[in-house]
Amino acid sequence: MVTGLRSVDIARLLLSDIDWPNGEIRITQAKTGNPLTLPLTTDIEEAIKDYILNGRPKSDSNCVFLTCRAPFQGFARGNSIAAIYDFYLSKGDMRRTAWDGKSFHSVRRAVGSNMVKQHVPVTTVAQVLFH
Repeated sequence: MVTGLRSVDIARLLLSDIDWPNGEIRITQAKTGNPLTLPLTTDIEEAIKDYILNGRPKSDSNCVFLTCRAPFQGFARGNSIAAIYDFYLSKGDMRRTAWDGKSFHSVRRAVGSNMVKQHVPVTTVAQVLFH
């Protein structure tokens, strides 16, 4: 919701991708193969810490996010992240239909739109979203 990361990049996020001391997330984007460095904002840092300490199953996997059923492993595809997103939408009584603007990818578009509204240079938006 904050970074605009694609669901596949969230699914493949590794513990080693998080540079805690420097406050950065460093990944190679799955779709483009391009490196990307994003700020580890306080809200993201706290959420990931809470998940690792209180919600993440015990596992030897280097993946940040793991399946909730054994064997605890990283997600194979970004579709899993989008399915979790849809699940929590429905728990909040928000039903989603095709092309209604409530998809996981629409959040990514909203991040870009919000950046433009805040007068972030379009070139920076393009770099963050890798467009």
